[in-house]
Amino acid sequence: MVHRRCLQVTAIGFLLLLRCTLGCRADTRVALRPDMIVNESGLGDAADLIDEQNAAGDPATGKGTPPISPFFPGWSPTFYPAHVVIDLGIARSLTRVYFYNESGDSQISLATGTPLVWKTQQLKLGGYHKWNEFPLNVTSRYLRITLLSPVSLPELVLYGTGTEPAHPAKALLIRTRTQRPMDQFLGTNAFIDDPLDKLAAPVGFVREYHNWQWDTEGNDKENNKNKQVRLQPSGAAGGNSWFFDDYYARLKALNVTVCPAIQQSNSSYFSDTNGDAKPVSAGDDPETPASYKMHAAHLFQYAARYGSTLVPDSLLHLAPRQPRRTGLNSLAYIENWNEPDKTWRGREGRFAPYELAAMCSADYDGDQGRMGKTVGVRNADPKMRLVMGGLAGIHLDYLRAMKFWADIHRNGDFPADVLNLHHYSSDGTDEQGFKMTGISPEADHLREKFAAVVAWRNANVPKCEVWVTEFGYDTDPRSPLHAPAIGAYSPAEVQAIWLLRSYLALAAAGVDRAAMFMFRDTKSSDGGVFATCGLVTEKGQWTPKPSYYYLATLKKRLTGMRFEGEVASGKADVLVYRFSGAGGKSAYVVWCPTSEDRRVPRVMLAISGVRVTRIDFDNASLEGKASQIPVRQGTISVDASEKPILLLVP
Repeated sequence: MVHRRCLQVTAIGFLLLLRCTLGCRADTRVALRPDMIVNESGLGDAADLIDEQNAAGDPATGKGTPPISPFFPGWSPTFYPAHVVIDLGIARSLTRVYFYNESGDSQISLATGTPLVWKTQQLKLGGYHKWNEFPLNVTSRYLRITLLSPVSLPELVLYGTGTEPAHPAKALLIRTRTQRPMDQFLGTNAFIDDPLDKLAAPVGFVREYHNWQWDTEGNDKENNKNKQVRLQPSGAAGGNSWFFDDYYARLKALNVTVCPAIQQSNSSYFSDTNGDAKPVSAGDDPETPASYKMHAAHLFQYAARYGSTLVPDSLLHLAPRQPRRTGLNSLAYIENWNEPDKTWRGREGRFAPYELAAMCSADYDGDQGRMGKTVGVRNADPKMRLVMGGLAGIHLDYLRAMKFWADIHRNGDFPADVLNLHHYSSDGTDEQGFKMTGISPEADHLREKFAAVVAWRNANVPKCEVWVTEFGYDTDPRSPLHAPAIGAYSPAEVQAIWLLRSYLALAAAGVDRAAMFMFRDTKSSDGGVFATCGLVTEKGQWTPKPSYYYLATLKKRLTGMRFEGEVASGKADVLVYRFSGAGGKSAYVVWCPTSEDRRVPRVMLAISGVRVTRIDFDNASLEGKASQIPVRQGTISVDASEKPILLLVP
């Protein structure tokens, strides 16, 4: 016989068990980190979706708190849908997800599965400033969120079951290449009609703006059957006076590395309303490499002509009366677009990250050979290096998405040899976000910004170089990107000083090549943006500015030397960088990283040797003004200012 008290205890236990079964949670929060985010659209900062995980509280128990920093890809409906993938690293049992809604009623979609086979459901966000719960009950490594229209999405919180796995250690990738010596590191953007005798003095690297349209004649839309490629002379520009075989050969003879940036579409093949439209035919999928066959076939021809490998004549698609040449060995790099991520040309002209990755895959090696043997630069010359079109900003989200595409479609092989970025140092302080004035590279934290890019490269795509192929300042005070006068320094002198310091910052960050924008002014009397950013005045004048002489001096004096490290100056407002070269030669660069005409006397440096040559940059000298500094008891003393000085130690 069971005692009544035992029955009471058993009943109470059952009720407690039932209550726990109904009300206790078996799932827990899934830890989300920024490195899990893949921003497939490349717009906005998708890390804002998970940047307030600790502050968000616990929405599942009704204790969620309002987040404050939303993910927002922008107002233009043109760039929607916008996709974001969360890669958990391994498959997890996922139970539910909460989204904080601050946009009123709106539709989004949510997918699980794999990037090649998504299982999608439509979700409706409701309730203003409320957490919305959606069940998942699925095992998946990936979660894909799609914003179907302009929606501000502040945060998501994910729940699942099972033990949180340890964060897997990433395989150590080793980069073996060393940075270019400074004479090859220093570069500029230029055109074929810039005078080469002037161009070679301040730089050892040229990014040559080159429209695809220039290289063809006729109208043949069937794989260049009429042999349209025309480069000696050019087909559609220069009035039969632009001879690219000669141009590249002359630059190589001057020890200047040149990389043509093959930009814009080609109306011989495509209907293009603005010149910057993606080179795909109507109805083709821009995320598919095969859609870019015309573009990649042209780059094959370019690499066949100017690369280091002889290509059978039967594979050359040349226009009549063109010299039949191959393997000229005058180019080692080809860039396949300019600012593909631009938003100001609309959806037609903007490549989303997967679209650029697809074009790069075609241009690189014909999508790993799947598109045929006469497509892609590597199929013409295995040594040719493809430079991805320079992005219009420091967009690591964009690079991460391209790498994610390569992981899925190329087994991790990134379809380019160079990561290429643009960046202009400015304050951007007006209420609409327009740039109001240039700022120094140190105020912009230029070194730190690109050190982060280099670190990402080292960890993810160590085979790639990192280039910065646009930066700089205008000299006209009317420009929103001008270098201001500081103390006795004119705007032109400040442009020169800040350019020097920008190159130094980029070298210290680990960047492989840097090219300022650009060699010549577009119109020296115009105060518009980029009109007066040149090292020389406009075409036909070619008058050198102080920046021309400063860069020429830096190139000459640091030839063969590479950045070695920062040296303690003993002064909070003085930077000292050390460069070294063969034979024990070294150089120090000393300056104040401020913008207020700062001057610091008696900076003491320990120097091994008996003499040091001081080089002062001069507004009219290609090698600066040299003077000797005595070394006393292994130490020298110099006065520092915001204008760098060079100290050469033989």
